[in-house]
Amino acid sequence: MFVVQLYIQDNDGSDIRVDMFKDESVSITQTIQDVRDIASVYTDFTRTFSLPASSTNNKIFKHYYNSDIVSRTNVLSSDFDARVRRSARIELNHTPFKKGKIRLDGVNMKDGKPYTYKITFFGETVSLPSLLGDDKLSSLDLSAFDQDYDASTIRTRLISTVYHILTPLISHTRRLVYNSDDPTDLSDNIDNLHPHATDVQGLLITELKYALRVHKIIEAIQTKYDLTFSDDFFNTTNTIYYNLFMWLHRKSGDVGSGSQVAEPYVQSLNTFNTGIFRPTTNPDSYSSTVVSDGTTLSVSGTDNIDFEIEVVHSDNAVPFTVTAFIDGVQKFSTNGTGTLILSLLGLEVEEGDYTFNVSTTSSTALSVTYTANMTVLGHGGGQVSPIQTYSIASSSSVSIAQSQSFIISQEIPEMKTIDFLTGLFKMFNLTAYVEDDGTIKIQTLDSYYSTYNEYDITDYIDINESEINTALPYKEVDFRYQGRDSFFSMTHEKIFGVEWWTEEYLGPDLDGTTYKVELPFEHHKFQRLLDLSDTTGETETDIQWGWSANENQEAYIGKPLLFYPVRVTSGTTIALRESDTSQLAGTSNYIVRSNSVELNETSQSINFSAEFNEYELSPTKVSTNGLFKTYYRNYISDVFDAKNRLTRVTAFLPAEILLNFTLADRFIINQKSYKINSITTDLYNGKSEIELLNDLDA
Repeated sequence: MFVVQLYIQDNDGSDIRVDMFKDESVSITQTIQDVRDIASVYTDFTRTFSLPASSTNNKIFKHYYNSDIVSRTNVLSSDFDARVRRSARIELNHTPFKKGKIRLDGVNMKDGKPYTYKITFFGETVSLPSLLGDDKLSSLDLSAFDQDYDASTIRTRLISTVYHILTPLISHTRRLVYNSDDPTDLSDNIDNLHPHATDVQGLLITELKYALRVHKIIEAIQTKYDLTFSDDFFNTTNTIYYNLFMWLHRKSGDVGSGSQVAEPYVQSLNTFNTGIFRPTTNPDSYSSTVVSDGTTLSVSGTDNIDFEIEVVHSDNAVPFTVTAFIDGVQKFSTNGTGTLILSLLGLEVEEGDYTFNVSTTSSTALSVTYTANMTVLGHGGGQVSPIQTYSIASSSSVSIAQSQSFIISQEIPEMKTIDFLTGLFKMFNLTAYVEDDGTIKIQTLDSYYSTYNEYDITDYIDINESEINTALPYKEVDFRYQGRDSFFSMTHEKIFGVEWWTEEYLGPDLDGTTYKVELPFEHHKFQRLLDLSDTTGETETDIQWGWSANENQEAYIGKPLLFYPVRVTSGTTIALRESDTSQLAGTSNYIVRSNSVELNETSQSINFSAEFNEYELSPTKVSTNGLFKTYYRNYISDVFDAKNRLTRVTAFLPAEILLNFTLADRFIINQKSYKINSITTDLYNGKSEIELLNDLDA
């Protein structure tokens, strides 16, 4: 019998031990990867259990059952918000066991009085979805990589050494060819990259968009949410990860059209007072909070807020625009001359991260000053009246550079941050758990299982009951990307009858269903150009490009695209042009796109399957080091092995095992080694229902 202690963090940061029923069963399930749900990342959790409505617990949960008690409290921090999970920890026999979060699910009443509080305990890793919520990548602070979007900068990022932001050779609309004999007409949606002696020819430079290193996105996530990821996988020497880039392609077609870049000359309004803004009077009538980090206003809750930003330019003849963005998406704007006031009334205010900019089409230098206020409104007597007004920005000034800006938050693909992280976890078969110091340890599944201890549990097994089942309820596991409608990928499927980059792992005439592991990313097939002047089609150039077009050869957005940039030096010279009438200097150095870390068949690729290398142009030169082989094969092949079984046993584990084992460890039963698929333990008596997989490496 164990003594279970539960501590919940109070509003002041102190840990308070809760009262528990003596006979309440608290069970915790642990699994790192379940053979029945291969693509998911798991963590500890409990089933909902009950706490007595004792005086101690009533204080902890602030008498949650009685809203009148809450409304009479004038200090907002003393209210218990059941929408927010609280930090907690579980101890067994006064020894630390698990850290995590608790969620208050409700209160059971008896005879009009509180009887029990229903709570659920979650392990720390599972808090990522609740922490990140519906936030999008556009809400991250990536402003350090904002660029001018002009011919000179685009060209520099195309030809220079690979940096954190670069210009890869991919066109968003026009098709690229290389023909050393015949200059291609620029009007038919094709650009001939061969330099021409007299005609303006080559790649239209505005066909290109920037790309950002994925590692910088990971760093921005850690900064915004105050997280620390381990460097087991996310490190600068792991080229399969560190060399990965995301194409900054938010809409199909040209950067300069539509709402992506509203004006040629743009500057952020990014000097705000820092702090947390909410009323200090009548707090019970107001549930919203605005937090300023100096560049962004983060709004949670949407009631009773008015924003007003006033921007002044002394030259009344120069028109300009003030724009508000929520999570990087343009929402509100006003334009004119002289003094402009952008007002966001309470009904218009949404939850999210607010940023603002000022822009102009005028070539006249524009320097403005701006102030910003936020008014908190309260409901009284059926009327909305001001409670308090905060100065958010006061007498700040900014000058607009005379160049078109490429603002990352407005150009990064529209994707939830949690979906981005989940996609990376699925791509590389990563696991995550929280270490004692709060670091989120992230590593591949193979790495996780490579270090382990062994525990002989033979003497603790209930020999009266056990089950031995097939290890996997699937006949097939399919690995694929969701984005598969770009022109060259679709063409590959039509010609060869199979999807580009997809891996199907089949069992030998097994029963069951098909399990799909799908990444929320686009996956292009790239093309190495041949010189069209060669009728034999054998003259290769050094140019490999991507085309963001659909099967109708029209501009295409697709899913967020990940790729590897590889710099070609002293390669085939390509022609560049700024317009139909303005030629740019050509270059023999440029960054091509690849699905492999290097331009050869032996390097690691982000194809799931073994595919021929696009750059090698030979069906015999196959890139065998795909995602499946490198990150999934060991685990999946073991599970599909005819000798493997999913064994279920019941054991009464002692404290020295319960408090020390990890899910990477091996349990030994009758001298046979097993990996742990899952374990559910009753913390009062140590009774554990364990699912085990044969350790085929033992």
